[in-house]
Amino acid sequence: MTPTPVRPWRLAVAGCGAAAFGLHLPLLTASDTFDVIAVADRDPARARTAQQHFAIPRTATRIGDLMADADVLLILTGVHDSLIEEALDAGVHVVTEKPVCLDAVRTRKLAARAKDAGLLLEVGAMRAHDPALHAALAHVPEPTGGWLVKADGVDEATRRRLLPPGFAPYTFDQDPPQPVPEHLDAHQVTTLQILLWQGYHLLTALVLAVPGVTAAASRIDPAGRSLHALLEGPAGEPFTLAINATPGGVFREQIHLTDTRAAATLDFARPYEPAATTQLTTADNTTNGFGDPFTAMWNAINGRLSGQHPADLPTSANLAQRVEDLALALAGLARPGTRTRKDT
Repeated sequence: MTPTPVRPWRLAVAGCGAAAFGLHLPLLTASDTFDVIAVADRDPARARTAQQHFAIPRTATRIGDLMADADVLLILTGVHDSLIEEALDAGVHVVTEKPVCLDAVRTRKLAARAKDAGLLLEVGAMRAHDPALHAALAHVPEPTGGWLVKADGVDEATRRRLLPPGFAPYTFDQDPPQPVPEHLDAHQVTTLQILLWQGYHLLTALVLAVPGVTAAASRIDPAGRSLHALLEGPAGEPFTLAINATPGGVFREQIHLTDTRAAATLDFARPYEPAATTQLTTADNTTNGFGDPFTAMWNAINGRLSGQHPADLPTSANLAQRVEDLALALAGLARPGTRTRKDT
């Protein structure tokens, strides 16, 4: 375990949606390492409900007031980059939900600003800390092929269960416009959004498994809800990515990696459910009961805040840039699918 600081790290939390109620606040308010001192949400009722539910000292309506006396701003809103900028201006460390931004150029600038200021910009790349993924990579350390699949028809229902009654599971339609690369067409922007909003954890796993992976081709369906992509390793090894729309109640998040000697298949736990249900299947056996990647991520954040990490260890901001660059490359290659006419 990383040494506990002299006092807990004081966290201010922006955003009181499902990620706050279902993941971050239960863990952080029970921690001896972190102290949640304030919360904010554009809906004051959400913030007040979170304050009362988790016994947090205060709420705030302005980000400047929210960050008063805080060491770290935790960003759980739909749009992240503007809040990251405000925190860096105030000299406050940042932990943000992924992605940093839909514009990889802006992400790179924010990461450079944080580094120059001696501040941390940590991105919630939970999969990077997943014991199950690292067990799979130990079994197949140099993959020569594989596939990554996601189909999530349970997220909305799960969010409704996590949130107090009366709160909408999604409020993204109220977000301000996000900056996107100007050279992308409309269907390519949609592809980028799917990759970074729904496929981020899959891309994180692939970047970790195959550091030299590059985009080869991608196609999005006419409805703008599903995509299929082909990626290649440094020697042209093929990897397939599929993110599909699905009916309610259907869920699959799976990674399959193979080389000339071994193969490993990971079936991940449903959203917000115990990570112990993640299942690793190899030729030898099936394993589950892995540790919680979310807890491991916050332990790593504590370690970085405490300076307990090797200087040459890539930060999560470095990883975020690699993921966002890969997503941008795939989006730039995206071609819209065509509907097949059914003759009568």
